[in-house]
Amino acid sequence: MIRISLLPYIFLEIVLVVLYVLEFGFFSLFSEIFLSALLGVILILNYGFANLFQNINYFNIKDIFGSLGLAIGGFAIMIPGIISDIFGIIIIVVALVLKIYAKFNTLNYQNNQNRYSQTNQDDDVIDVEIIEERDR
Repeated sequence: MIRISLLPYIFLEIVLVVLYVLEFGFFSLFSEIFLSALLGVILILNYGFANLFQNINYFNIKDIFGSLGLAIGGFAIMIPGIISDIFGIIIIVVALVLKIYAKFNTLNYQNNQNRYSQTNQDDDVIDVEIIEERDR
């Protein structure tokens, strides 16, 4: 059953590899496979799962999908083939956009919290009105 479902992928991958070799050469294909595997390992080790639990205080759903996306994209790039590299690059771009958006969104949230805490710093001050009594 698995062989039947993977058959179109394998056929399309073989066709794309043959077209790539005819256009750019075998050394270019070998270099692409080697460099994409190296980039995939770097992404998984540096930016993938390690970054997922780094800032547990500011846990945001976009951070989770961003870090997980980098790890999944790195794994897809590690698989030799042109189709997996294309899907891996798409996943990595989406994950980077989510991480950048989450970073700016977190900075705006922290700036708003700082402004709020600065305006409420005078909570310890009690405003008192003194009324003097005059002798008549």
